[in-house]
Amino acid sequence: MEDFFATNSPQQIINRIFSLDLGLLCILNIDGWFEKVNCTWEKIFGYTTAELSETNLIDYVHPDDRDATAFVFSDLLRSSHRLTFSNRFRSKDGSYRYIDWEFNCHDNYAYVAGTDITHTRLSATGLKADRRHSENRHFYSELETPCPTRQKILVVDDSPLNTKIMETALNEDYDVYISHSGKEALSICNSNDPPDLILLDIVMPEIDGYEICRRLNMGTKTKDIPIIFLTSLTDAKDIEFGLTLGAIDYITKPFSIPIMKAKIKNHLALKSYQDMLKIDTDQDQLTQIANRRCFDKTMTMEIRKAQKSRTVLSVLLLDIDHFKFYNDTYGHLEGDTCLKKVAATLTTTLKRPKDLAARWGGEEFACLLPNTDSKGAQKIAESLRAAIQNLRIPHASSPVADVVTVSVGIVSSNPLNDNSYENLLKNVDEALYQAKETGRNRIALWQEYI
Repeated sequence: MEDFFATNSPQQIINRIFSLDLGLLCILNIDGWFEKVNCTWEKIFGYTTAELSETNLIDYVHPDDRDATAFVFSDLLRSSHRLTFSNRFRSKDGSYRYIDWEFNCHDNYAYVAGTDITHTRLSATGLKADRRHSENRHFYSELETPCPTRQKILVVDDSPLNTKIMETALNEDYDVYISHSGKEALSICNSNDPPDLILLDIVMPEIDGYEICRRLNMGTKTKDIPIIFLTSLTDAKDIEFGLTLGAIDYITKPFSIPIMKAKIKNHLALKSYQDMLKIDTDQDQLTQIANRRCFDKTMTMEIRKAQKSRTVLSVLLLDIDHFKFYNDTYGHLEGDTCLKKVAATLTTTLKRPKDLAARWGGEEFACLLPNTDSKGAQKIAESLRAAIQNLRIPHASSPVADVVTVSVGIVSSNPLNDNSYENLLKNVDEALYQAKETGRNRIALWQEYI
């Protein structure tokens, strides 16, 4: 062993380890920027080492998971040297894979191992979907039906005795997590594996239960987690105050175990039913790319980032030329197939993980291009236009060409101005109108930024 380390430098050892197919391995700096990845990244996600270089892990994360992932880098890694969490990571083809991450930090670097758990997560989703279709008509019987997977309860109490009592009473039916501090509880709830219900003590050191409840109800990812207060306070004003902050119920100390279990069962059954009714509201159901809601949410976030960093954000708006004629000639089923092909081409043609293609509505699509000036946006717009034309989808009734084509409007934000969401959309719509008026199957840039 000593001879091995004597004849091999640390860099040589790292290079040999990273050349092996050992699952997802990478080194990040403390802010999430890639320093080194192994060959498995290209096998699973499609990105080469060069493509990942000088990019940030957060840029590849699903929009719904970005806040929690950013919280990991902004808060958790600076206070914990070892950390595990999961999120959805974008592949080069635009699809997302569920990944379990394990972070080990040392000297401002994170040494990371990832495991692809997509198959497991999708299998669980399919089981829930089957139950949703068969049981939606039976709401009240659902309250009596055990959940297909064990639900997670977070118990937050600074008393080890209290947490032990509750853990013993509940762990036969639920996965029980224990936290003895408000800060730790907030970290768990803001992770990508949050609890299904929280039992929260009011009287806590540093951050009391009321403040924890207030913060959770202000968070986008945590506001829907039901909170039951644990308290010895029985004054009506205390109870009323907690309920106005967003708690759904109270359990008084000393605990009645049967009453506590009954309340938890009812609240979790209601939450389970509500969760089963939810659909993926960020995905267009026909084309399977981002929808208008996802686009709006991401654009709002990217505008703030561009203003803060004084960078340029470009927006593209694309319209399939004479799509009504296409539907009239080939029928709506063929029209749907055409829309799917165009959407897939937009996604695969956009190379950078932080670029977003979305279905705007009908036969219109939109693309977000962060940190892209007008010249770069024109090049990307032209490559999208050409890629769609090169699909050679027949369009015999089009006055423009004998294949499906698109017109593209382009707008780029001005770092010196306060660019609003409404103004950018208004201007890109005007640019698209110009592309159509001047002949279609072309791109047009909104003139103020030429």
